[in-house]
Amino acid sequence: MPSEFEIIRRYFAESGLQFPRAGVTLGIGDDGALLNVPADKLLVMSMDVLVEGIHFPPQADPALVAQRALAVNLSDLAAMAAEPFCFTLGLTLPAANNAWLAGFSSGLLQLARAFNCPLVGGDISRGPLNIAIQVQGLVAPDRVMRRSGAKVGDQIYVSGSLGDGAIALASLGLATQFGDSMQLQPGAATAQHLLYLHAAYYQPEPRIALAQALAPYVSSGIDISDGLAGDLGHILRANGVGSLLQLSALPFSDAARACMSASNCQRAALYGGDDYELCVTVAPAQCAAAEAAAAATGIAFTRIGAIVAGTALHGVDADGSTRAIEPAAFRHF
Repeated sequence: MPSEFEIIRRYFAESGLQFPRAGVTLGIGDDGALLNVPADKLLVMSMDVLVEGIHFPPQADPALVAQRALAVNLSDLAAMAAEPFCFTLGLTLPAANNAWLAGFSSGLLQLARAFNCPLVGGDISRGPLNIAIQVQGLVAPDRVMRRSGAKVGDQIYVSGSLGDGAIALASLGLATQFGDSMQLQPGAATAQHLLYLHAAYYQPEPRIALAQALAPYVSSGIDISDGLAGDLGHILRANGVGSLLQLSALPFSDAARACMSASNCQRAALYGGDDYELCVTVAPAQCAAAEAAAAATGIAFTRIGAIVAGTALHGVDADGSTRAIEPAAFRHF
């Protein structure tokens, strides 16, 4: 069985993950990494921990687990409109499984290369399978996207489609916070639908390019990791405002619409989480520019509501009736 030092050397230091990147002076191999942050940029740092059985199922493909672990962290950089810089990895493993490590390293390398974000250090130990990644990003001070800044009258937009993460969990036969009520419609899911949903769950696309394109025009933003209701709720609380959502405008994928009832699609979007899309607010005078910037990236960008006075979250159904929406999010405790 290889030692932890052999694991680090074989699967991380010499696997291609430590590729050259401007600003990284020293990576794996010393007691710490040396980073040269440009004087005109701010350093953005974020960390997410993924636990087997909670964030991914046991026996999941290690390459996909690695990509999910890095992607959800990169999504936090997108939420700040930051450019990926580098990352560190903390890994606990029940055993030194060479096949698992090779797959994990390969999956990690593919996404790290795609976003020019090399591995610069970390640690490994024995224990239950847990993956902790800390990402670093760079952003100009006048281009930071924060949760604060939304004002009454601002329009609310989301990227991509919502609800796919929770619906993917149901399609994998895994438990969701909705219990047995989140079931696929019998015979509705084609193989193509399932492939799409599984990719949405394991390989969410960090909206880095979209966030950077939108940064000059948005008043606030967040990534949707715990469900639209809860994450939009963070923006509302940060600004002391409320919101009115047009629930019929929520964007769903063809796979979601085929596999789930309309009511379950809506629940998955509001409370399911694991979508890693952006939710931003835009002043009315900037909406046309923001929509044009989003269109240039080729990523769907949908207006779903507005910021209003008060502190509550409400939604308008297709029949025109208005109802309160609890700004709840996924909870670990």
